[in-house]
Amino acid sequence: MGQPEKLYTALSEERRWLALQCIREHRTIALADLAELVAEAEEGEDVQEIPEEEVRNVYVSLYHVHVPLLAEVDLAQYDQERDLVAVTDRTESILDSVADQLRELRGTRGQETSS
Repeated sequence: MGQPEKLYTALSEERRWLALQCIREHRTIALADLAELVAEAEEGEDVQEIPEEEVRNVYVSLYHVHVPLLAEVDLAQYDQERDLVAVTDRTESILDSVADQLRELRGTRGQETSS
């Protein structure tokens, strides 16, 4: 799989997208805090209302699957020793570029359906 395909794969999963939004907002965040924020976003509830096991499951999936893939495509960096996830130099530009492409696709689709 080439780099563009890996990038789109990284951005295609909702949990990774939510994690990226949190990482982007906080710049650097502890993985445990990231798991709580992602769980809140997924459940639409305050973390205190979400079962601890569910938050733990989010943490484990971020640790084993999602953060490593984001790091592989340079959308996030993970300091395992300190358990911190942070933006990279590419995070903003890639996310802005993808958002522009999505707006363009939506605009094109809207023009096709109105014809």
